[in-house]
Amino acid sequence: MNLSSGEKKAVSIIAAVAVAFVAVVGVSVFLLVRDAPEEHVPYLHLSVDGDLHQIEPVRWCDIFVRHCDPPLSAPQSPTPQVAVPIGSTAALSVSGDIAEGPWALTRLYSTPKGLIEDEGTFQSGTTFTVMLRSQADRVLIGLTVNLPSALVGPDGTIDTARGTFAIDTKPQDYVIPQV
Repeated sequence: MNLSSGEKKAVSIIAAVAVAFVAVVGVSVFLLVRDAPEEHVPYLHLSVDGDLHQIEPVRWCDIFVRHCDPPLSAPQSPTPQVAVPIGSTAALSVSGDIAEGPWALTRLYSTPKGLIEDEGTFQSGTTFTVMLRSQADRVLIGLTVNLPSALVGPDGTIDTARGTFAIDTKPQDYVIPQV
């Protein structure tokens, strides 16, 4: 197949335009996404008596706690309320973004002897769901999930949370006894 000089010019122009178009699109996409914040925010699911509740963080920061929502200078978002009735078992599930790293769970119970905190930490990739029981002598009234940041204190500990989730699970009309 022999192309005339005019056809060769046309093919060359079309090829040059195609290469330029791909280059412009590639550079544009790079410039748009290079500093884009991570849009996906992890979440919790709390299932109580057949109802599923999605819980957003009360504060979420980047791994170095430089950019937070809400900012560290502002109060955290309101704590959602999901009542867990006495005698019920709730299933707390963390999103994959949480379970892929270490995370900590603090359960707050009201007992005849006063308030008790039950704390547990979970290693990367080991736990996605935890069952939470509320009983008459050990009423689940709240829980907190914390994710560690990359900030290390002078003593080598990581005491700054990157993300915090909190849920008020106190049963409706339940009054915490004064001890």
